[in-house]
Amino acid sequence: MTRFRTLSLLSVALVAAGAGLWQLSAPTPSPGVVLAYRAAEPAQRTEMPAASHLGGLPSTTLAMPERLMAGAANTEVRQRILARLADGQPVFRDPAALDDARQQQVLFSAGVTQQLVNQSPLANERRLQDGRQWISYDMRVLSARAEGDTFLLPLPGAASAQAEIELVEVVRGQFRWSGRLLGEPGGRFHITQSMADKYAVGAIQTAEGEFLLEAKAGTGWITHSNNEFVLPPDGNDTVHEVAETGKR
Repeated sequence: MTRFRTLSLLSVALVAAGAGLWQLSAPTPSPGVVLAYRAAEPAQRTEMPAASHLGGLPSTTLAMPERLMAGAANTEVRQRILARLADGQPVFRDPAALDDARQQQVLFSAGVTQQLVNQSPLANERRLQDGRQWISYDMRVLSARAEGDTFLLPLPGAASAQAEIELVEVVRGQFRWSGRLLGEPGGRFHITQSMADKYAVGAIQTAEGEFLLEAKAGTGWITHSNNEFVLPPDGNDTVHEVAETGKR
């Protein structure tokens, strides 16, 4: 699993009057550099947990703490969301489309027809029979949100969990939202969306274990991680080195 390292930049640190918050300014990054936007934190910083094995991004991350008063209601952050691109085109065609997306609170739901499930490129014989929950996934929910915003995760067999976004990362058109589950100690989530491909993948850590999700073109699934990793018939998961042949 990849751990994110925060790199310090040469920048001017300004003390926000009466707030105890820091703001860093940075030059325009070169192609391939990851931008990470983190919500304002208390003076005592805590180390971010290891990233999930799903939706991983390059380990070198440029962190720029921001002072966000009310999530995407903040004018600057709202403009940043409107500037998000998918295959060179804006994710939201206008502010009204953004406002409509921000009204949607639930990231996914179980209301998906069997016809859509059968037509999904993610469906195969095992996944159709192993009891996982097939879902209708709304990419707009996260696309319209920034640090400090909340949304709902309806986990299988449990009430919907309220999630709060703490960090948004962007690299080559892929967006990754990370944060915590409110009211659940140790609850975390990491979800990556490729806007152009209409594809999403993520992991959610809860007291009941880890849930994995995957979605393509609005249809996907969520299941306990134990259901996605299958042992070979002999039950042995030992990794063996395979000798290369025919190479000099």
